[in-house]
Amino acid sequence: MDVYAHILTWNGEKYLPDLFTSLDTQTMRPAIRVVDNGSTDGSLAFLQRRASHELVARNVKNLGFAPGHNQLFSFTLSRLAGADLSHVGILLVNQDMILDAKLVEELAKALEADPTLAAVQPKIYRAFRSADEVFDGTRSDVLDTTGLEMSKAWRFEDRGAGAIDHGQFDNERLLAGACGALVMYRASALMEVITGGEVFDGDFFAYREDCDLGLRLLRAGWKTEFVPTAKAWHYRGMFGAQKRSWKEKLTDRRGRSPFLAALSQRNQLLMLVKNVPFGEFVRTFPSILLQEGPRLCYAMIFEKATRKLMFKSFPFFVRAFQKRAHINASAKAPATVFRAFQR
Repeated sequence: MDVYAHILTWNGEKYLPDLFTSLDTQTMRPAIRVVDNGSTDGSLAFLQRRASHELVARNVKNLGFAPGHNQLFSFTLSRLAGADLSHVGILLVNQDMILDAKLVEELAKALEADPTLAAVQPKIYRAFRSADEVFDGTRSDVLDTTGLEMSKAWRFEDRGAGAIDHGQFDNERLLAGACGALVMYRASALMEVITGGEVFDGDFFAYREDCDLGLRLLRAGWKTEFVPTAKAWHYRGMFGAQKRSWKEKLTDRRGRSPFLAALSQRNQLLMLVKNVPFGEFVRTFPSILLQEGPRLCYAMIFEKATRKLMFKSFPFFVRAFQKRAHINASAKAPATVFRAFQR
């Protein structure tokens, strides 16, 4: 299997040395392609010095996670025209990752072994830095994610986040979706679910584009699998459990960037409009109302950035309905396929 690693950088100078060192040690070396998304720190200088041949584009401003990765998808897929894409893996790698030496090999082996898989998800732990912000590369046994799981209200969470790894998720392989921070996709599967000329939905900008893609892959009849033998570490800190009380969630929300909180709220609704079949919406409406109702009311009352973004996003919801029609028309799996993954 041929593997292409896609890296989108944005003000990640302090992370990039660890990432590229771990890429150098891979037992199966991928072809690396990088887009810099308008960095204003020393990221571009590092890339020009360390990975000049892998840097394929530099944006003058931050276009967002989804549009930036769509540039990379377009670059790679356009150069593979006519190739057998069922044996091509595209590895998305966040800039703040440290990869185990066998990560690429393990993911590629799992993808090659099962032709029904669209994506394979590694086991990601949390890496952390010392209190004075010196990056010492400390790797923990605290899980960051073992893949995405979905509630009856169509909310996605990182499975196992904040838990110490005792192998408790190793036998639960099939997932609702894969975390876009580090995942390997089968190129042929991506080609089947391109909507509006895009792999990730560019209207999302950032947040939940991986969840949206996961739902589209399920509806297209593909599967996503967790591969516990493939491991990596993510500089996302040591805190943040998967299961939190409403009070903890509210505290977290207030501490986030207003723009990012607004994006997350808006994109959750876009994802529902695009992907939830009408019958499944009716079936799960009580759960959706219970979970999304209070969130949306709070956001519209207390969050100016969310109100502003919602009012500006009317054209996005119109496009979401148009994309929904395409998704339904090309679906290969029944609308009930999602039920097996809702917890």
